[in-house]
Amino acid sequence: MKHSNIAISLIAIVALLFFGLLLKTSAQEAVSTTTSSSSGQTSTSSEATGNSAAPGTGTFGAPSGPSNAVTGSATGGPTLERNPSGVGVFSPTPVQIYATLSGGYDDNVSNTSANKQSSEYTNGNVTLDYTFGDPRLQLVLNAGAGGTYYYSHLSSQDYDIDLKGAFAITYKASPRLTLGSSVLVQYLTEPSFQNAGGLNSRNGNYLYTTDRLFLEYAWSTRFSTRTSYTFEAYNYDKNSIGAFSNRVSNVFGNEFRLQLVPTTSLVAEYRYGIVSYENSLLNSTTHYALGGIDHTFNPRLNATFRGGAEFRSYKNEGDRSAPYFEGNVNYALGRRTSLSWINRYGIEEPDLPGTQSRTTFRTGLQTKFNLTSRTSAAVDLFYVHDDYHSLTSGLITTPPFSEDTFDGGLTLRYGITGLIGVQAGYHYTNLSSDTAFREYSRNRVFAGVNVTF
Repeated sequence: MKHSNIAISLIAIVALLFFGLLLKTSAQEAVSTTTSSSSGQTSTSSEATGNSAAPGTGTFGAPSGPSNAVTGSATGGPTLERNPSGVGVFSPTPVQIYATLSGGYDDNVSNTSANKQSSEYTNGNVTLDYTFGDPRLQLVLNAGAGGTYYYSHLSSQDYDIDLKGAFAITYKASPRLTLGSSVLVQYLTEPSFQNAGGLNSRNGNYLYTTDRLFLEYAWSTRFSTRTSYTFEAYNYDKNSIGAFSNRVSNVFGNEFRLQLVPTTSLVAEYRYGIVSYENSLLNSTTHYALGGIDHTFNPRLNATFRGGAEFRSYKNEGDRSAPYFEGNVNYALGRRTSLSWINRYGIEEPDLPGTQSRTTFRTGLQTKFNLTSRTSAAVDLFYVHDDYHSLTSGLITTPPFSEDTFDGGLTLRYGITGLIGVQAGYHYTNLSSDTAFREYSRNRVFAGVNVTF
């Protein structure tokens, strides 16, 4: 695992800088937050999104190219992708349209360690954002369409598809009852590190969706419950991949929440998950017993944490149990800075024949900085460690092995006018594995123009 220490060190450095900034800002805002609370105007992120109280399956947001439409979130609902910022982006209209056209170079489109295939490419995409909010109803709509064409003749397909859509709604039906729903659908080619259980290399086009419903009821001023249902599905176009990866999962959950103070709640949670494969024999059921805390440090900084254990039973492969935790820290400093730090540890579905499961730790930082009124930067860092477990039966079994994946990207944008800007960036991916044929490293550089309406 020659790159794992480097990856962990990079994320640790950024995390330290992140928390240094948070502590400084938290101290500066403590007085203003206290004043706001005393006047009865305290707000929390859960009121705005309806999600922070119920972390979901720990999905990640990892850009797979210069710009994406939507991404998943650690709360299980769709969130807006980080679109170009600068002059003209923060418009009062609830509808915004972003269009980007860029060119670049990819030194390993094939995602292999031997016989690498490189190519110049052109990428284009269009994204539409719509947001609406009032004291009772919050609505988010995000849709995008894009594609990449590679000019070299590749052994695999010479194009990428990137179609994404997200919808989320939260409705406060009464002072006690809150209802919410979210839908995230993606049809794409590039590997996505945001989704637990996905592939980590290009293997043709695939469909991914995660959809969620929740109902929250306040039984008293301090005690509430939240009941949720999450549907998730993977479907790969390539038969050789879909034979062991096409599946659906259904997760039912219930939270019991006790508010200690207006900004802090203790949570006890139970989840029950059902995974059904199209062809594989890895159908399973899982029980989750979790406890945690939701805390709002100030109106700009909040954190959630869940920890406990999961107990999985396979229809044909025995049982497996493991510790489980997930956490998310979000920080927004007005228009200038936003940071999100996501962590998850638990059992995930495998992406290789002959394996029963993998125990995975994922951590990632997503940041955006508006350096000036015209200049912005985005930095994304992700690290994934997988321990694969072999099948206990079957004709094909793969010995246990481990992998470390690091994925990082930097994008800079300059707004020429309120509508037009230029951007450039670099993206690096490295997979280090005990199984040599799975290893690869990849470098991508790109530059282009974007328009904001």
